[in-house]
Amino acid sequence: MEIHGKDNKINYEDIKVIPLNYEKFITFQIDNRRFLDSYQFLSTSLEELVSLLLKSSKENFNETTKYLENHDLVFAKGVYPYAYMTDISKFDETRLPPIDHFYNKVTKTTVKPNRSGRISTFKI
Repeated sequence: MEIHGKDNKINYEDIKVIPLNYEKFITFQIDNRRFLDSYQFLSTSLEELVSLLLKSSKENFNETTKYLENHDLVFAKGVYPYAYMTDISKFDETRLPPIDHFYNKVTKTTVKPNRSGRISTFKI
């Protein structure tokens, strides 16, 4: 990878962007790594698309059930503390953050009580 910035760091010249408008992009590329905003091509949310498939049958998820079995938690929408995960050191933590760190800044909501049980189900 050829880096143009000082100290071999990526700078503006190293990034190729295909914008949709001033605020959104379709794709951007750094060297041979391309990042595509595939979400914008979906007709509805990923959660809704999965729920539609689940209504017909879990048989639509052959590979999922093959490796992760047929447990309800596998097919449930998960929760993740996106705003809490500010740097890579957070992945070294051995305990989950408090429930208030699962606040969703986009929807301005906290984790629903029925979902908070899923958080403690999985061990770190």
